[in-house]
Amino acid sequence: MVAPAGARAVAPAVAPAVAVTVIGGARPERAAEHPPTTVIGPVEAQAARTPAAPALVLAGGAVVTYGELNAAANRLARALAARGARPGTVVGLGRLRPVDQLTALLAVAKSGAAFLAPEPGELGEPGELGDLGEPGDAGVLTEAAPVLVLEEDDLAVGGGLATDPPRALTPQHPLCVAPGPGSRPSAARLTHGEADRRVRELQAAYRLGPDDRVLQTGLPTWAYFWPLRTGAAIVLADG
Repeated sequence: MVAPAGARAVAPAVAPAVAVTVIGGARPERAAEHPPTTVIGPVEAQAARTPAAPALVLAGGAVVTYGELNAAANRLARALAARGARPGTVVGLGRLRPVDQLTALLAVAKSGAAFLAPEPGELGEPGELGDLGEPGDAGVLTEAAPVLVLEEDDLAVGGGLATDPPRALTPQHPLCVAPGPGSRPSAARLTHGEADRRVRELQAAYRLGPDDRVLQTGLPTWAYFWPLRTGAAIVLADG
């Protein structure tokens, strides 16, 4: 997305941003056990509850609301699905502006596809990751290479439905896949269920809420889903 037309400047009424450093799969505190879910469902539920609340704070003070971010990601997710993104496939992320990277991450998850992590080590410890599974497993990748790599030009999707798209997605499906040689997907993947567990444990430790602002810097890409399911806003380092 180019920052949505609804993005607007706000006075410095937003709370000061705090930096939260998350390293790999660090476990700050064991959270209560919950049935595993996908990481994108709670983000969509938060957007439905608080569509007018700020989700992103851009450099210069403009904000993107939960409703605006969710609608832009929904339109992009439907465009990605039309180009082959679905559970069992991988979508690469090109050089995107921070605001567009967040939209792209949400859109890829909404399409059911996994995104290719920027760095091999950011998924966490090998013992906490799955491999690509066997044929018939929910976690198996049906494509050996990304079905597409998102660049800035791909984000201008124009019209399209802004509602949450349907998807046959389970907690066992990969959310993120580590890159291997030649930027192709490797055997290491982070499932939606494992990412959901990590996010719950981060929330148990830091207790984010609607008044909190979290700096984008220091977060691995999978952790961006954490503030967006609590009503907090992510402060972007630059446009």
